Amino acid sequence: MTTCPVVVVGAGPAGAVAALVLARAGVPVLLVDRAAFPRDKLCGDTVNPGTLVILRRLGVADDLDARGLRIDGMRLSGVGGVVVDALYPRGLHGVSILRRDLDASLVEHAVAAGATFESGVIVREPIVRDDNGVRVVEGVVIDAGGRRERWPASVVIAADGRRSTIAFA
Repeated sequence: MTTCPVVVVGAGPAGAVAALVLARAGVPVLLVDRAAFPRDKLCGDTVNPGTLVILRRLGVADDLDARGLRIDGMRLSGVGGVVVDALYPRGLHGVSILRRDLDASLVEHAVAAGATFESGVIVREPIVRDDNGVRVVEGVVIDAGGRRERWPASVVIAADGRRSTIAFA
């Protein structure tokens, strides 16, 4: 059984940044993802200007600049061949980078800050108790390497995407 004050489920950008910020604040944090890293993902191969500003503020954008391609706008396409081109406002730009590279870079920064990262961990369900009619999450039940375990945690962050096991439970 693993015990950690914070378990972050999902090591994409949201989970990795949450783990990074917590680890920098001195909080023991365990970041887990069901996939083996680095992994390919079909979505999110661009970082918009607002997100890039946040990643710069966190000091984790150097890899994006080195490995990515600067983009100065976007093209949106729709039904019937409708296309809209838009440039970002003056002085702003985004970056195009493979999602696998973005995620790997952010996880590396979280680990360097002190987070523990485990890939290949499938979160099956939250550990939930009833506290006078209020459901309280107290950890997760996982499958990893053929073993099923209960991992207690004071805080569980569901950053595992739109089909979140934690959020839907």
